[in-house]
Amino acid sequence: MVSRKRFLQLSALSAGALLIPSYFFSKNSPSPQNSLTNDDVNTLLKNAKAFCKEKKWAKAKGKYEQIISSRPQEARAYDGLRRCIFQKPKQESAYLEILENAVQKYPDNKDLKQRLYSQYIKMATGNKKVSRLKNSNLLSVAQNKLSELASRYPEDQALQHQLAKVNKLISFKAGEIHHKKNPNIKQQHKENQKLFKARFDQLTNDELSSKLTLLKNKPYKKERENHIRELYLILIKRNVKNHSSDQAIQFAKEYHSLYPKDRSAVYWTRRLGKQKRDFQTLLSMEEKNHQIRQNFWSATSYFNAAKKHQPSNTQKLQILLSEMEQKKTDENQEFVLQCKKTDFYLLQNQTTEAENNINSLLNKKSGIRNTSVIDSVNILVIKYLKKTNQEHLTQKYLYLVINAKDLTTSSDPWEQKIAQLNQNRNFSQSSHLEKLQKFLNKV
Repeated sequence: MVSRKRFLQLSALSAGALLIPSYFFSKNSPSPQNSLTNDDVNTLLKNAKAFCKEKKWAKAKGKYEQIISSRPQEARAYDGLRRCIFQKPKQESAYLEILENAVQKYPDNKDLKQRLYSQYIKMATGNKKVSRLKNSNLLSVAQNKLSELASRYPEDQALQHQLAKVNKLISFKAGEIHHKKNPNIKQQHKENQKLFKARFDQLTNDELSSKLTLLKNKPYKKERENHIRELYLILIKRNVKNHSSDQAIQFAKEYHSLYPKDRSAVYWTRRLGKQKRDFQTLLSMEEKNHQIRQNFWSATSYFNAAKKHQPSNTQKLQILLSEMEQKKTDENQEFVLQCKKTDFYLLQNQTTEAENNINSLLNKKSGIRNTSVIDSVNILVIKYLKKTNQEHLTQKYLYLVINAKDLTTSSDPWEQKIAQLNQNRNFSQSSHLEKLQKFLNKV
């Protein structure tokens, strides 16, 4: 007969026996955390992509590996992992091994197979040394594998396109001749570039404008910026070609307001602003450009615009000259600065200071061959002669330039200086003389 005490002991042991297995199994059995849901995968992919944008490759790689450890058939994770692995050189074989192991474990996964065969193609047409270690005819291997896969999935257009691509590469002997020396591949590349550039040719301006507006209204993404810039440039160039300058400058101003650091935006706003004589647009653009860049050339461009359209604002001009002085780094910039200072002196009717600067430039540049530099000094001399009422010299200035070699010992001091400056100039390009003549006509 079981005593009361013994009964209670046995009952306690029975209850423990029921609780202990469930406790241990709850700790040791695979937890739900090791099996990622679709939402978990998408979140991890998003996080990994964010790390890639920040160039935190180790963290991104960890996220992709976390996905693969739980979802080894998730092809998108292999794409991201490839990007991370290839941040280091000579990683083709390492990534190929990862894909081959995945395909070996999951031979029915079409997406993994496509990525593996795509990697074969990249290796065969890229790093010949590595591809030959793998297989001397890796491109044919990829072709055979893709043919077999395409026959199983005839409705898959991406797969059919991939097969057509490898067939073309084999016909071009891409596996034998390097792409930089392969005439067929170089020609194909040129044709692809032409097609890419012409992809918007069939769209009207209104359709392009609608496409641009749609892109701008979408949530911001860095990847969209190049597309938006391209559409702006197409619309600006089309309107310039069609002589719709009002529409062109409107697009240029929008483009510059969105991307003030973009050199194309600055170029087109400056060019169209000058063409339309839109001085306010020019000044605001040059001011903004200088605020962003804060270098010698941005100060020079702003000085040119302010001198032409706000000549009375001497304080601003002096500040810009001072900034140019501080930011100059070479002899060319020193020359440009002295030219701008001379321009400023002439604007302020400080003819003595202007003459001193011009004489200094004439002494330094006398006998040089650089026509652009020579004519920069010529223009300053002409302005000075005009300011000091020496029209007899401005009227025959072109004659002095053309006959410079015969006038280097002229008795007239200015004739002599002008001749010595121009004695070695290059006359092969008539455009320089034409520009000088146009300036003389304006004076």
